[in-house]
Amino acid sequence: MTTPSFTITRVFEASRERVWAAWTDPERLAAWFGPKETKGTVLEHDLRPGGVWRGRMDAPDGSAMFSKFVFEQVDPPSRLVWIHGFADEHGARVRAPFAPLFPLELRTTVTFAEVDGGTRITLEWVPLDASSEEQAFFLGMMESMTGGWTGSFDQLDAYLAQSS
Repeated sequence: MTTPSFTITRVFEASRERVWAAWTDPERLAAWFGPKETKGTVLEHDLRPGGVWRGRMDAPDGSAMFSKFVFEQVDPPSRLVWIHGFADEHGARVRAPFAPLFPLELRTTVTFAEVDGGTRITLEWVPLDASSEEQAFFLGMMESMTGGWTGSFDQLDAYLAQSS
């Protein structure tokens, strides 16, 4: 099986520098990143190749999920690449709490391109070292991932509009 990938693109009516800052400044990132109706907290943020980002998302039902990203590339203001996955509260890699067949790690690539009137973001997720069963599960999650990232991008849009 060819390794599947998930890609989503969105144009934001803000300069590339403002959109980059919303993705790379911990305070700004916490204001919008994550599923709708969750509250995000940045626990660790070391924006450099080899650096770690850890976050916590608190859901309205009181549950919490933790994530950990390890940066591979940081090319301001055009590209971020990191290894993406869920974690426990101490930062140890764990399976996705909502789906044990979701790949343990994904390579995330986010590009920031200037376009007329704003910035186009393209985000790609590619499973790493995933079994054929995990890859099939990932393929089956495309609609859900589109919905999740669309919600996050809606929040980013609102954040950029209010912080202009």
